[in-house]
Amino acid sequence: MTAKLHNLVAKYMNKTIDIEEWEDIRKKYFEYSYLAFMTLCAHEIKSDCAANEIENIIGMNDIIEESILCYVLKIPGSYEFISEVLSIINDYDAFDINCLYQSYIATDFSIMDGEVKFEGGKNNRDILGSYYTQEEFAYEITQKAIEEYLENNIREEVNELKIADYSCGGGAFLVAACRICRQKGISADIYGYDVDPIAIMITRHRLRFEESSGYKILLGNPLLITKNDIEPLEKFKRAEVGRFYSLEMGVVSHDNVMIALGNPPWEKIRFEEKKFLMHYVENQEIGSKAGREKYIQNISETNKYFYNCFIDDYEKAKRLIKKEECFCKSSCGELNTYAIFTELCRNVVCNSGIIGLIVKSSLLKMPVYSAFFRDMTKNKDLYEVYMFTNRNKIFNIDSREEFSVIFLKKNNTKNLSIALNIERYEKFVDREKIELSYDLLNKLNPETGMIPNICHNEELEFLVSIYEKYDTFGMRYPECKFGRLVHLTNHSESIIKQNDDGYIPIYEGKFIELYTAKYATFSGMNESDKYKNKASAKMICDIDGKEYPESRYFIKEEVWNNLSRNFNDEGVIAWRSLTSATNRRTMLATVLPLIPTCQSIQILQLPKKEMLHILALFNSVVFDYIVRLKMAGLDLTQTIIKQIPIPDTKSFEKELVYMGEKATIEKHINSRIRMLYVSDQRLDNFFADVSIYPIRRKITRKQIIAEIDRLVAHLYGLNEERFKNILHTFSKYYSEKEVEAFFKASTSL
Repeated sequence: MTAKLHNLVAKYMNKTIDIEEWEDIRKKYFEYSYLAFMTLCAHEIKSDCAANEIENIIGMNDIIEESILCYVLKIPGSYEFISEVLSIINDYDAFDINCLYQSYIATDFSIMDGEVKFEGGKNNRDILGSYYTQEEFAYEITQKAIEEYLENNIREEVNELKIADYSCGGGAFLVAACRICRQKGISADIYGYDVDPIAIMITRHRLRFEESSGYKILLGNPLLITKNDIEPLEKFKRAEVGRFYSLEMGVVSHDNVMIALGNPPWEKIRFEEKKFLMHYVENQEIGSKAGREKYIQNISETNKYFYNCFIDDYEKAKRLIKKEECFCKSSCGELNTYAIFTELCRNVVCNSGIIGLIVKSSLLKMPVYSAFFRDMTKNKDLYEVYMFTNRNKIFNIDSREEFSVIFLKKNNTKNLSIALNIERYEKFVDREKIELSYDLLNKLNPETGMIPNICHNEELEFLVSIYEKYDTFGMRYPECKFGRLVHLTNHSESIIKQNDDGYIPIYEGKFIELYTAKYATFSGMNESDKYKNKASAKMICDIDGKEYPESRYFIKEEVWNNLSRNFNDEGVIAWRSLTSATNRRTMLATVLPLIPTCQSIQILQLPKKEMLHILALFNSVVFDYIVRLKMAGLDLTQTIIKQIPIPDTKSFEKELVYMGEKATIEKHINSRIRMLYVSDQRLDNFFADVSIYPIRRKITRKQIIAEIDRLVAHLYGLNEERFKNILHTFSKYYSEKEVEAFFKASTSL
């Protein structure tokens, strides 16, 4: 049915739109879509209805405000369109209107060859940040929240529950709430909000069939708090053209909610220029930022006004949200809606209230939310977390995405309980949980106090043992200099693509790997491949040979000298900051001369002796394993580095016999590091005064790295079993044969 509805909407749009006016295109798309789902609602109420009965059926059942109903029925060809929708419906015995709508918005419209077509893409869904919540999943969350509330208030006679979903979508949580309350003999006073008028209509329609003491399902954006609500039709007119962050979409807040539920949007509050334009223009014209800027300069004044309305809406909305005291802890960074909705719910629930939400796990792991998370855990509001992976595609997003079901309540006295690595939502509340106190969280992540990236209890036990033995990097090296110095966009006025006098090459993250700054190059690549979006560099065949990376960008030398003025010329440790906990290796570090490095590389500087210690630690599987347990996103920042425990500098001075040589651990490590850089003449001066001994055995580069890994494991005090367990988590780097060959018991210390 979805494809037929798309084709019908496209047909009527093509008959009625002004193809040159973006606002008219967006408006007609929404209005015909709205008419289609209004007809579906009416058909569910009266299966043999005719087109001329729709207005009366919808009006009598209070699914749509009268002013909006009159407005949409004035759309060109509305009754003819409704008749054709009814013809489509008659071909089907049954349908689930909520599932159908989710399927409908999963495909976008766009203008191709002068016509409206529905082909691929999900920009509309991305902009809404909405992803369908399975009814069973919503039911389990709702049931737990209601039962928790009743248990917490067992001494009181609870006859009615005030329940709200501030991003209700198609009403899955609110319908579940009505059914559970009915089973328990309790009245349900229901409140729902959404920015999508079709979602509002569907939720009202579904709640008609449920028993409740009443429901108010309101169009508007709950993040835009206002004292004076405007007429529903005026909000509808903003929403139908996609202006969900217009201040006119604001709502009056309702407090003293007993239970707040939902799956709030997973979006950033920002204008997505490319996604906006892709509805109206083919991708090849707007694929690059420069292309979009050029295109916008040449559009009509009418379209430019419409385009600027969105930019203005977002800027005003962000200012308002950041100004609101009730969002002071969550309105940080790039303003992610799931965080702000969580704080909204904390503010509106009563003192005995319960909150049950689905959020991105970033809220619990990313440093940007550390103040908000610490507040929730210190006050013990956050009492249960169920952390999911999306490997089984619970949501139609990247399978690597992680999300969590969180439960909060005020006046809680228990520590936070967490269930980890959940793949299915059925009976998820019965999963085994581990307990994490506020003090333990701050011991494991002293900079942020957030949840580590753990999957099971053994990983937690490992982290606890490491933190009990060793100080963190930040504690050990408080004077360490960190930097991410050149930004290709922010410093674009001082950057060129072809080398010239007074300019020097910029190093990129692609150029570095474990113990090498000669991993890849842009040499020999054509211009289009070299400068395309997400361009890949060409691997250097022999990193122990004479070839060095060729850069594609160059920065004015005087600008670089100013940016790097706080660093000396001794050299730096550099690592790829854009990485992932699921990569072959997560931490990839090298020593570099002090040269320009772009934002995909971070650098640090310490005295040379300590830098060599850090280089060995950074590139070890043990340190990498800890990084993976700490890293939630794709950016390996200095905040993460500072929180990782590292062995005492004095432990490097311990003497031992290793591979037939008696020396300090430091000398064993440095002798091997020197071998790995012997072909990089830029670093000869750096290593000139480093004490080493010759290694005359025939040995591969991988084996040298393995021998350093063994030494670092010894520094961390790991036994053979623990070390082998860590090695096996790096199966993409060390094969089973390599583990047996490089780390056999005879090489142990």
